[in-house]
Amino acid sequence: MRTVFCLVLGITLAESALANTNSTELCNQGTTSLYFATVGENDSLLQSGAMVQGLVEVAPDRCANLVPYGMNKVILTFFKKDRRGYLTNVRIVPKNATSVRDDIRHVCVNMQQPYRLFRSRQEIFSGYVNADCPDGFSPANPSIVHRPGGFTEFQVEIHADTAAVPWRDKSGRSYKNPPVLSLRASQSAGELIEGNPATIRDQIIAKEILEGALEYKKRADQEAEERQRQAWIRRQQQLEHQQAELDRAERSLQMPPDDVCAEYLQKTRYTKDKDIAVSGVKLGMDLKSAHEALVCNGFTIEARMLAQSGGVERFWASPYAKVFRKSLADGTVVFTDVETRPPRGAPAGSEYVVVSVRVRYLFPQRLPPSEWQRVRKEFKAMYPAGKRKVENDVAIHKLFTVDRVRHSLQLNAPDYRNGSISQYNITIM
Repeated sequence: MRTVFCLVLGITLAESALANTNSTELCNQGTTSLYFATVGENDSLLQSGAMVQGLVEVAPDRCANLVPYGMNKVILTFFKKDRRGYLTNVRIVPKNATSVRDDIRHVCVNMQQPYRLFRSRQEIFSGYVNADCPDGFSPANPSIVHRPGGFTEFQVEIHADTAAVPWRDKSGRSYKNPPVLSLRASQSAGELIEGNPATIRDQIIAKEILEGALEYKKRADQEAEERQRQAWIRRQQQLEHQQAELDRAERSLQMPPDDVCAEYLQKTRYTKDKDIAVSGVKLGMDLKSAHEALVCNGFTIEARMLAQSGGVERFWASPYAKVFRKSLADGTVVFTDVETRPPRGAPAGSEYVVVSVRVRYLFPQRLPPSEWQRVRKEFKAMYPAGKRKVENDVAIHKLFTVDRVRHSLQLNAPDYRNGSISQYNITIM
């Protein structure tokens, strides 16, 4: 009998140790607290049972463990406060989390006092899931179901920025100060707080090796704290990096000194093919110079877009069109689209350069035919360079040569209508 007892004890403790390594943390990167209630179960071979547990708070910039000790499957129900301070039942499904099935319609929660109740799976699920909730409990909509496996971290961003429909219990009461569970799994306080039977049983059975179990728990807690510390460090480093990139992006959009801008300012007349530019940007121009040219000519872009692209350099060294804009005093909005990629025929890994530029003028109202004729006249005066002009009512196209490569210079009115326009484009490519 003694041998059998030790074998069962060893397996139970090993299984408990394994459960402690299966940690799932929920981290709140927002500005207001998130609360969650839990329905948990353990359906392993050597243990069984289930529990319901009251609200746990995840404050801003903090993390909390989603899986109570001894559980290997949980259903999570989320709450947050709206702008007025009322508690609302929200549906939150973090990235890589699993939504609850349609057959789990509601779970029962208690907003008047903390609770942690352990029963058989049948008793818990028949009394608190899709059930006519017991006294003091009321239905709420769950969000996710989760089985822990190794270390998992869900990140959410919670804000109290709008007014929402408050969650109300069966009597119609709403809440602003929900009860928060703060007791450990083995503590008891009141009829709705029970110790975890599996934990208590393990403590009694393992009394003769308590010192080893406590040492293991101490190490597990230290490892959990270290994981949380490392997660916090990673988040702080990420935030610091994002802020540094945003600061760099904002500095890159500040007007350079006059001596820097002098070579980039848009000319009124281009007589040589190699000098042809749009918004100060030339074909073949390096990325730093193209960025400076646009800023010098009054164009801008959201700094956050540059930062989220990984910085100014990564933003420019991508195959997607870069769109800068500026607004004129008469309400006209001017966009400049720049396309960058390695030069034609360059080997893989070559530096990106400007391969096309388009400036788009969008007017607040349609211009009469006389204005379109004025634009055509100014285009011809600005770009006397180029050859083989093709001209009709809606466009003027020229060819020009840079470093023995033929390029196109175009004036187009895409919405030309009986001589009037509401926009026009000038393109070099």
